[in-house]
Amino acid sequence: MGCGSSLHKPQITPAPANVFLPYYNLSVLGGSEVFGPFLLLRSYDPDSGCMHLSALVVCSEEHGSKVSSGTPSVSWWVEPTSGSDGGDGRPHNPLAAVAAAVAGNGVGVGNAHGAGLGVQDGYDGTATGPAATAGATTAEATGYLLYSWRNWRFWRFQMHVMCSATPHWLRYQLNLVPEHTFTVALPARDQAWSWALYTCNGLDNPGNKDSTGGLQPLWSDIMSQHAQQPLHVLVGGGDQIYNDAVFDGPLLKGWDHTLKQSDTSNKASIPFTDEMRQEVEEFYFSHYCVHFSQPVYAQALASIPSVNIWDDHDIFDGWGSYPAYIQAAPVLKGVFAAAHLFYLLFQQHTRVDLLESDGFWSGTSALHRFGSSVAVVLPDTRSFRTISQVCPPTFYAELHRRLMALPETVRHVALVLTVPILWPMPDLPSAIQTFSNDITRDKLLNELMGITGLMRKLPMRFGEIEILDDLKDHWDSKEHKKERDALLKMLIHLSAERAFRFTLLSGDVHCAGYGMIHGRGDESESDVEDMPVPTEKQRAADPRFIPQIVSSAIVNVPPPSYVLLMNGRAGAHPMSVLGDCVWRMMSLTRHFHLGSKSPDDLLLGERNWCRVAQRDAEDGHSGKLLFSLRCEKGLGTGRMRTYKLEVPPLRRL
Repeated sequence: MGCGSSLHKPQITPAPANVFLPYYNLSVLGGSEVFGPFLLLRSYDPDSGCMHLSALVVCSEEHGSKVSSGTPSVSWWVEPTSGSDGGDGRPHNPLAAVAAAVAGNGVGVGNAHGAGLGVQDGYDGTATGPAATAGATTAEATGYLLYSWRNWRFWRFQMHVMCSATPHWLRYQLNLVPEHTFTVALPARDQAWSWALYTCNGLDNPGNKDSTGGLQPLWSDIMSQHAQQPLHVLVGGGDQIYNDAVFDGPLLKGWDHTLKQSDTSNKASIPFTDEMRQEVEEFYFSHYCVHFSQPVYAQALASIPSVNIWDDHDIFDGWGSYPAYIQAAPVLKGVFAAAHLFYLLFQQHTRVDLLESDGFWSGTSALHRFGSSVAVVLPDTRSFRTISQVCPPTFYAELHRRLMALPETVRHVALVLTVPILWPMPDLPSAIQTFSNDITRDKLLNELMGITGLMRKLPMRFGEIEILDDLKDHWDSKEHKKERDALLKMLIHLSAERAFRFTLLSGDVHCAGYGMIHGRGDESESDVEDMPVPTEKQRAADPRFIPQIVSSAIVNVPPPSYVLLMNGRAGAHPMSVLGDCVWRMMSLTRHFHLGSKSPDDLLLGERNWCRVAQRDAEDGHSGKLLFSLRCEKGLGTGRMRTYKLEVPPLRRL
């Protein structure tokens, strides 16, 4: 982030901090005129060391004309990380100012910035300006008018930097955000990257804002960790924003709440009017502006490059898992179009017509290199989702092609899937029994189970029980299980053929968890219940070993304890998958200790995020990936504890 200037307060009315409202429109912006910058990693080439970044600034037309007489521009330069900090002999670390801001009042550069014109034709996706290198003069590039909405302008600024033999600081300035300098940590050419995964960055119940502290507690931890040991990338694993309140606006109020399918069918025929479109677009625009400008979170978005995928809450809860006649309703198609527009702008810095030239495929699916030995796959699992499909067949064909094209230096491939691909789901009779036994003392739930009738009190949406969309979302639902198995078989085949170690990273379920797939090995004839946890040596040599790490949520609240217990009981027993593999959940606190079947600590109901680093290998080859789950001990306290998991590369024979 910015060094000393990170504490500067622009003379602009700040957007409200920690805003969680049932509905958003331009009034929530508090008179702000500029939002950002929001920094994105566009690509990295380990062979050349060239890194492509983009910064997005959203501002009013009036603000742009006041601070820039011509086209807005960005300037940047690279500085060494070594040196003196004002003569005291200590290495200069500009991120220390970030830590000071977080430890103090949490003021962030982005929290005081406020923020949409016709699409510019003829842009070929290339950027102007030289690549900055250590010791080079300042590089400069003009902005590109990516989009306009009413009197708001989306300016995209592209920067190219060359990573060198040692780590450096990248500094950049934007004339749309005067008097600020932003600082980014650049890895050395041969350095293993350090990065963070976060998911579920909002509240589905705004009433929880006081008990949780909102966005601040765990984002303060991320920025504190970043100041101690810089992060090179933020991976947004889905639900970076909770847009469920789109149905709380005046024109769409209650549109999604119907008790019977016949009522839903009637609503499905209602046209999407221009007035509705304006209301919905204003909702998404305003919510993104104020959400992405929250204290501390705004600091992270301006100083750590992001890569993102989206999940249902980035659109609205359950999108893609409702019946076709609902999804095809004009109103829902209009809502999706608005959500998609602003997702592309705010989270991907692109438009539909630029997706291919910006390196995406199958929607916003992408593959990135995080250093020479790690690749990260970011599938778009929402744009084409239906009840019967997560991703289209063309996605898997292109994924296979791109993975096969990776060089031999790549040893680890992280596949980021919004929803865990393997998750313990209790069978219904067992779940009901556990539900009844564990919470009958609760007065409210007692009433639901008693004379009032449970079904009449369950929340309904689009004529269905609301929780059903979550069940249909899961990869092991009967609608998606075949697609899940085909994907896992592809990963295992590629692991054996290319010696990749695949790791699955997921969120969505609002708890921390760890599981694995592994081969049966010499125990192929044994009952799966009796199979021991494979040793570290066995895992390292097994192409079927695929760990799954679940990190969720960084903001939203954990599920009730009885829900975690029900799922834990379902995951306490290993299961056979794919015919020749075993899937098992592991305790985070005892993850390789005898495979205890106790369900009590299989799932950890604490808010969390995951830091990923790579250990050096003694033999000169790719080392283990180290996943550190930073979990909040006590909701809203910001007190953190760490659970560490190591994933070895596949040992080549």
